[in-house]
Amino acid sequence: MHETAVISEVLKTVDENIKAYGLKRVDKIILGVGEFTCIEESTLRFAFDAMAKGTVCENSRLILDKIEATAYCDNCKETFGISYTKKLCPKCNKYSCNIVTGYELLLERIEGERSEADINTKKYT
Repeated sequence: MHETAVISEVLKTVDENIKAYGLKRVDKIILGVGEFTCIEESTLRFAFDAMAKGTVCENSRLILDKIEATAYCDNCKETFGISYTKKLCPKCNKYSCNIVTGYELLLERIEGERSEADINTKKYT
């Protein structure tokens, strides 16, 4: 169940950003999840709900932006959608092992509110 490890790392990174930017509340955590990551969405959400309890992330929303798996064809110089079993270029019908997207797992954005004290005392660039 690697979803638990993923959420553990996400919450650790969020915690670091809470401290660095003086956030008092986290409203949204947005993850980019590639098709080929083998992440089970329901398990990821369950792990998030369980691990966020009692933290500043407890009432935040976990948003998953799905990233389509694509490959690049060396012959046609085109990028095209793929699946686990189909990696043939639709234009020239040649196999491509140049996977461009689909394995990403990215913490894209954290949205929240900074505390008044931090807003008045720190400059953010």
